Amino acid sequence: MGLSSSQGRLLSITARLTSNEYESQQISNAKMRLATQSQEASKEYIEALNAKKLQYTTYDAKGDAIVQNLTAGALYQYSDLKNQYLLTNISGQVLLMQETATKFKNSKNLDEFLESYGFKKQWKSGSLESNYNKLQSEEYKTYKKNWEDKVQQAKLATYTYTDEDGNEKELSSDRMWEIEKSSANERYMTALSEYREAKNMQMSGNSVDNMQAIIDEVNAAKNEYSACITYQSWLNSQAMYETTTDEEGNTYTKFSEEYKNMEKYNEVLAEFNAEAEDFGPKLDDLYLYEDSANVQWYKNLWYRLNGSSTEKNLDADSKYTILDSKLVNSNTWLQDALTQGFITMEIAVNEDIPDMIVNENPTIYDMKGISWNPIIYTTCAEVTQADDDITIAKAEAEYERKTKEISAKDDKLERKIKLLDTEHNSLQTEYESVQSAMNKNVERSFKAFS
Repeated sequence: MGLSSSQGRLLSITARLTSNEYESQQISNAKMRLATQSQEASKEYIEALNAKKLQYTTYDAKGDAIVQNLTAGALYQYSDLKNQYLLTNISGQVLLMQETATKFKNSKNLDEFLESYGFKKQWKSGSLESNYNKLQSEEYKTYKKNWEDKVQQAKLATYTYTDEDGNEKELSSDRMWEIEKSSANERYMTALSEYREAKNMQMSGNSVDNMQAIIDEVNAAKNEYSACITYQSWLNSQAMYETTTDEEGNTYTKFSEEYKNMEKYNEVLAEFNAEAEDFGPKLDDLYLYEDSANVQWYKNLWYRLNGSSTEKNLDADSKYTILDSKLVNSNTWLQDALTQGFITMEIAVNEDIPDMIVNENPTIYDMKGISWNPIIYTTCAEVTQADDDITIAKAEAEYERKTKEISAKDDKLERKIKLLDTEHNSLQTEYESVQSAMNKNVERSFKAFS
């Protein structure tokens, strides 16, 4: 029984030693994982210490620098002493805030766009303003469009021409113009020759009874030929008249309504241009804005979205996309988008080239001296990099928290492994004692049997 009992105890101690060694190995693995976590925490903290954020520098009215985080809102906010920037996506569309996009979409021309921001022209003359408003009105725009349509109809029309043999032919407008120009020129040359002959007779002392009729013919032939000098003047002459029949069946020619309305348009235009010449050739000579620098800011924006024309282009609304309001003041989003190339920057460049008066239609003109150029944010003087204090502070707090947590776990594992070492030594001693007792017992048993 003693030998059997010792053998059982020895097996129990062996099992416990094996379990003890396995548990110690597990604790060692856990300590290694803690060491890895500690390295990762240190790496994250070091990366945070190296973290930079993009900042944007502007200047107030006194010229003092104002440094703020780089955001779309900061870039788009107007200031007297700052460059004008826009953000564009990879499709080339401008990123606009909702308010700006709505105002642009609802504006038919530059004047309406500026007025939506409270900027209205202050004309130097009441008559200039009155005539300008007439030319810009829907009524006068309709006059001009109807006349242009009438001229276009004359261009596309088919004309019947009877040749010398009495044969009728259908001719296009340009071919009919050539024939009538040739005929008008021949009539004018003939009338002019008759006039010169009659004039020579008068100078020779001879009387000419039909001199006034000859002069009238020269003037009529001259007018007819003048209307045919160019293809465009001939088309205008075709659109100028219309044939009508009265109740008695009499056919006569009169001025078309389109021509009479266009005469009204041209009269107002002539008055505007005549008065404009007294002020100067530049548009800026005709009116003022209270804040010209701020107006230029929105002119630049109009130019980028619409092109150089002050009249709204049909495809203008496809040149921009609306920026999510949640991203307007996000430094993180803009920084990531710029560094990864999803968003690029453009800068407005204004050259000193004034807009000139266009006599044909002073309500529509091409803005000169405005351009938008791509620019890399790293080369932008107002954009700088600085330590991200908030990110660093968060990383430091997180590092301290993780370090304390890892240290607490490590201390707990250290205490546990010490207990296991103590138990292991105790079991090892007991194992050796039981082993020794068993050996002696076996030795005595062999002696007794021998």
